[in-house]
Amino acid sequence: MKEQLKLLEELQRHDAKIQELDRARKAIPDKVASLRSDLRRVEDMLTREREELADHDRWRREREEELRQRADQLAKAKAKLGQVKTSKEYSLGQNEMEASRKMAAETEVSLAQANEAADAKRKTIAAHEGDVEAMREVVRREEVDAEKQGAAIGAQIESLRGAREMAAKAVRPDALKKYNAIHMRRGLAVVSVKDGTCSGCRMRIPPQLFNILQRGNSLEICPTCNRIIYWSRLLEETDGKPSEPTEKQPR
Repeated sequence: MKEQLKLLEELQRHDAKIQELDRARKAIPDKVASLRSDLRRVEDMLTREREELADHDRWRREREEELRQRADQLAKAKAKLGQVKTSKEYSLGQNEMEASRKMAAETEVSLAQANEAADAKRKTIAAHEGDVEAMREVVRREEVDAEKQGAAIGAQIESLRGAREMAAKAVRPDALKKYNAIHMRRGLAVVSVKDGTCSGCRMRIPPQLFNILQRGNSLEICPTCNRIIYWSRLLEETDGKPSEPTEKQPR
């Protein structure tokens, strides 16, 4: 029975490592997905900045056209002023010209301020374009690395599965069936008992069962957690010989 327990523990080590590697392999796409999500957010921000700059450029062109129209109006007003015949008409013409000059000056100030802001926005966009390209390169590298890592972990898993299969073939069919059933339900299927306590559920086992475990002649189940249990000293080796069953059941 000792050899069967050793084989079951070997199976359990293989299963634990396979599960660990499988979790690591499944986590790889999550990391890449997170980087892609970050990249999309930065790309969206860059798109919005470009749209804002395009809106500004449209506004700027409209104001420049407005300035040209005001210049035409001012020229016409000057020409008209030279043809007036009364002081009242001259005064009205002067007021019209002054209003046109004032509006044109205000528009020029707004344009200058807007152009300054646009230049700053273009510099920001250029910097963000560099950031986006750098992030794209990081994502491309991570995708390549993720593929390599996934393949390497997959190879490890296949190797472990092969070793597990070899160990499983040496286990008695009834013991293997019991182990597999417990492993599917509980994960940890084989645990030791020390000082009369199951290491799986931390509950004390009946004294009679503990005595049976010390003899090591049968495969026993914890009455509380239903795992396969064995005496902790059963698999220890001292000078090439198994430990003697000297541990007493604690009261």
